Amino acid sequence: MIWMVILAGILVLFLSWALRHHGRQGFLIALFVGTVTGAGSGYLYWYLGSYEMALTTEALNSLPENERAYVIAQAAQDEFISRNRVADQEIISLFELALKLDPKQIIALGSLGIIAFEEGDFQRSLDLWTRMLGQLQSGSEQARAIELGIIRARELVAQKTAEKLALGSAEIELSVSLSQAIPESLKNATVFLFAREVGGSPRPIVARRLSVNELPLTVTLSNHDTVMGGQLHPGLKVEIMARLTVGDAAGSQGDWMGGPIFLTLDRENRTSLQLKP
Repeated sequence: MIWMVILAGILVLFLSWALRHHGRQGFLIALFVGTVTGAGSGYLYWYLGSYEMALTTEALNSLPENERAYVIAQAAQDEFISRNRVADQEIISLFELALKLDPKQIIALGSLGIIAFEEGDFQRSLDLWTRMLGQLQSGSEQARAIELGIIRARELVAQKTAEKLALGSAEIELSVSLSQAIPESLKNATVFLFAREVGGSPRPIVARRLSVNELPLTVTLSNHDTVMGGQLHPGLKVEIMARLTVGDAAGSQGDWMGGPIFLTLDRENRTSLQLKP
């Protein structure tokens, strides 16, 4: 059991450092998430025994969905610590899988909220922590800590929105074509267009979905196509890419790619890309 206490303590210290710019609110959020981690580890030890982190896939899949989500979220939290507290896409995907299995999973909601907050995605952290608050006992110390985090995230969302409005907007006129005729296996493929900030979050600022049968085509990417609260504005450095796939936006084997194209945006921008195998 001692490793569980150490893990929770390390997590509190790290999150306190990570949220140091946010004063008492940051410390309380760190304390809460650390408490949840410690409690979760204790629960796993009691419920699953000393082998809980070595469950086979078969044993894991035999658990009820909410318990499976608990194990996955806890494992993601442990991996987060073991990787020098770097929340890479693999760890984020584990937390998201836990939420898919159990949308009320507290460890995943709290951890993804922290990750989003540190990435500057305050709207996402606000959404996640608001969902988390609904699972906590009203008036408890944990609930009060998360309420403070929600207040801070809401303030930063308002501040960020005001700053974006002051920056103005930008548009990208993008011509998309194929380098050669597509094979029969791609006749019903989908084309995903993305623009993301260079050096920023891996999530796209704007995205558009097309049918391969529409190509060649010129489209305009604008703030009407934004995802996750992003905004195109003059001065922003973006990376533009396209993917032709029979799968989803994450891609699959045999996809065709276009780009990347790098632009520093003016109010109006024009460029083109070709999709190639």
